[in-house]
Amino acid sequence: MIPHTVAATALLTASIATAQTAPPTLSDRVLQVNSGMLHNNSTAMETVFSRVISDVSASSMQLRFGRTNLSPGTVLRLTSLADGATQHHTAKSLAQWSHHSAWFNGPHVLIELIMPPDANPSHLTVDRSLSMVGVFDDRSICYGTDDRVLSYDDRSGRVAPIGCTGWLIDDPARQFLTAGHCVNGSGYAEIMEFNVPLSNGDGSWNHPGPEDQYPVDPVSIQFTDDGVGDDWCYYGCFPNTETGLTAFEVQGVTHVLANAAPAVDGRDITITGYGSTSAPVSPTWYGVQKTHTGPYMHNSGWNVGYQTDTTGGNSGSPVLDEVTGMAIGIHTHAGCYSDGGYNNGTAIEHPDLQYALANPLGVCIPNILNISIMTDVPEAVLPASPFTLTFSVVAGDEDPDPNSVRVVLTRNGEEIDAAVSAIGNDMYSAEIPGFACGDDVQWYIEANSKAGSVVTSPLDAPDTQFTLLIGELTETIIFAADFENGLPSGWSASGLWHAASTACVGPSDCGDGGVMYFGQDSQCHYDTNSSVSGLLTSPAISLAGLTGPYELSYCSHLQTESNSSYDFALVTINGVEVERAPEGGWTNRTLEIDTIAGDSATVTFSFDSIDDFFNEYSGWHIEGVQLVARGIDCTDPEPCDADIDGDGFVGTDDLLHVIADWGSSQSKADVDGDGIVGTNDLLAVIAAWGSC
Repeated sequence: MIPHTVAATALLTASIATAQTAPPTLSDRVLQVNSGMLHNNSTAMETVFSRVISDVSASSMQLRFGRTNLSPGTVLRLTSLADGATQHHTAKSLAQWSHHSAWFNGPHVLIELIMPPDANPSHLTVDRSLSMVGVFDDRSICYGTDDRVLSYDDRSGRVAPIGCTGWLIDDPARQFLTAGHCVNGSGYAEIMEFNVPLSNGDGSWNHPGPEDQYPVDPVSIQFTDDGVGDDWCYYGCFPNTETGLTAFEVQGVTHVLANAAPAVDGRDITITGYGSTSAPVSPTWYGVQKTHTGPYMHNSGWNVGYQTDTTGGNSGSPVLDEVTGMAIGIHTHAGCYSDGGYNNGTAIEHPDLQYALANPLGVCIPNILNISIMTDVPEAVLPASPFTLTFSVVAGDEDPDPNSVRVVLTRNGEEIDAAVSAIGNDMYSAEIPGFACGDDVQWYIEANSKAGSVVTSPLDAPDTQFTLLIGELTETIIFAADFENGLPSGWSASGLWHAASTACVGPSDCGDGGVMYFGQDSQCHYDTNSSVSGLLTSPAISLAGLTGPYELSYCSHLQTESNSSYDFALVTINGVEVERAPEGGWTNRTLEIDTIAGDSATVTFSFDSIDDFFNEYSGWHIEGVQLVARGIDCTDPEPCDADIDGDGFVGTDDLLHVIADWGSSQSKADVDGDGIVGTNDLLAVIAAWGSC
């Protein structure tokens, strides 16, 4: 539910610059819809659950799901009984929507769960329904008359449920800008709506179909909300559930960002957004796209001002320069009143906004070029051992510039370029030179697109780079256990942990068939009609004389209700969590651990269902536990004086160096060190022919 403080803020006088959201009045109802455990034992797709959720006072409704697990192939279908609009959710899309539905018009929504034959069990709960039951107005009309007209700009959408405006921009990923105060609160910016229809006669919103709604990626959000001139947000949305397309792929156009807001010189500014209305303007225009153009009045610091009509809901709108057609800012605050004033926005050159645009997060990270490393790159190489790195640079949204591709090496803090060659079919090779013991070596790949974009692998290089260890990588197994013969000596097991076969989940290729299982063999699940928990604990493993790093590996098969608040499957060492085990079939897990505090290590596999609901899943199977201490053993090779060019090989090039420097007294070609390059040096090269 939108906090009351939002509405309270909007009641401040128009002479004070106020943030211009227009949150509709929301009714937040608690529901207790629980499907129970669902199965489909038939031979065809089958609807295994259906329910109509109703709120007769609502003009529109959104459902919010609680503990829900959609097994592979299972579809959650939602249908408005008012207009037939339909949305389909899979486990992936439901997570992207933060376990919410789209907004549906009308007071009734039909829920159906459709499962494939012989699927793993599924379940769902509906915790809440959010309904729109009223409207709110916050005016900032210059000189008292609302001069806005309806508009149809495909670049702008409505931010729900807060009531703001967001707009597509020409960043590489074609994502969005809005105002920072539109995202600075729980539930503020959840969905972008395009092609918004007219509202009802009382001003309450109508929503476009689910095919025009896009969920905001919370990870992508970067913002500041510190008042006039310091209020902006850069964010992105996941693709649509019904079309599989992004907003840009459907809308087809973006706003172009200016480099900076111009000086005030008499030009006009246009503001297009989803503002509220009040009489005499028709309430059907409430929260619907409208536009107005007025004079540019102010530019100071990062604040731009303009006498262009706005109301609550315009927050986040693009500030458009009528001379260039480009966006020079983000509208954020009211400031107009009946005798003048001006409305306010944040200038596009705000340094924090520019930094965010240059360092995108989540779905805002673009698909400009795709760099793939083809070589099985060694984690460690022996000293003086050059090797060839092979990789590809393939077009994404832009085409690569082949002449820009390089591999950047850093040796002991000094940057050097490796020799890179194009070998055809978007493939490249780089010659990585040999290094000495103790060298600190890091590297990354960089390529430019023909449009000038720079892409690296790793993505955030040079801040993050690949590391190349010099020497022989050593691995000492300090502990290993399988469960072929039951629970090994020194181990302990509590709760439902016990030695078992793999009959409930099928064999793995990780071990010899014995496993430890948290569950019940007779029923192949951990439902005992009460909450269950238990620990599988190793004996203390001595770490005497070891400093790390370490590698813990184990084989895991885990099936639970897939909820972050329930059914915890944790791996700990000395009580410190090192992993929450992932859901899925048999997988060999390998965990890199830099250090372990203390002189010994105790490994524990901990399972806790937390409660007694939705426990009819197969549980956790473990086998093949191993702890390895890793190190690097490095000894520089004997000097290879005959390798004059330092490529690790004595051959023709070294012979040519001797001939070229014949008679010289100051040359690396003086292999025998007698002070002059001559016959003895030639013979020394021939005698050392081959690898050093």
